[in-house]
Amino acid sequence: MTRKVKGSKQYRMKVVPHRPIIHGVFSVLGVTLLVLSTSAGAFFAGQYQLSKNLDEKSRAHARTLDEVERLRAEIEALRVRAATAEQSVAIGEQASESVRGELVAKENQIAELRQEISFYRGIMAPSEGSDGVSIGRFSISEAGDGRYQYKLLVQQSAASHEVVTGEVQFTVVGQVDGESRRYALADLSPQVESKSIPLRFKYFQNIEGELQLPEGFVPEGVELSLKSSKRNGFNIDQRYGWLVQQS
Repeated sequence: MTRKVKGSKQYRMKVVPHRPIIHGVFSVLGVTLLVLSTSAGAFFAGQYQLSKNLDEKSRAHARTLDEVERLRAEIEALRVRAATAEQSVAIGEQASESVRGELVAKENQIAELRQEISFYRGIMAPSEGSDGVSIGRFSISEAGDGRYQYKLLVQQSAASHEVVTGEVQFTVVGQVDGESRRYALADLSPQVESKSIPLRFKYFQNIEGELQLPEGFVPEGVELSLKSSKRNGFNIDQRYGWLVQQS
């Protein structure tokens, strides 16, 4: 029998069963969710940063490719300009060579005409002090393979009727390594056996053949010396520059 104390408040008591397992499960779930959310946040943040870095690298790579293409285009343009310049220079050189060739041809024609005039003049008009004997024509032209062809015409005026006898000495002068050298025609041409070429004619005599210069020899000219076989006959010395006519 419950006793009541007078003057105190009475509280009704209720017994609640203890459930520790359910509380632990909720605690584990909460922690798991927290970890998962944190990991997900870190993952997405990492993905964002990685994507950002990749975008920057992609843009940098694209800029590099654009720069490479630009430089390639500039190089190609420079190559075209260089090729055009070389072509222009080549065309200019070809034009210059053509003009020079024409000038040389014209000069050779003029020289040949002058020699013909001198030849006919020498035959018709005697030269004083030389028994009417003179050099009517002399020329050197290319024969190919380093060989040269020479032509010499010795003439006597029509006023003279005697047979001319004498000799010609043909000497090529030049340099080898800066030193002066002289070569007789017999040293340069197998067609000539002696240092002197005999002369015997009444009106004119043609002397021609081929010669080949020694290696390293730079020709400067030709010296011709004509001497009569008579004691008081003609004695002619003439020097010609090394002017080679195009064959």
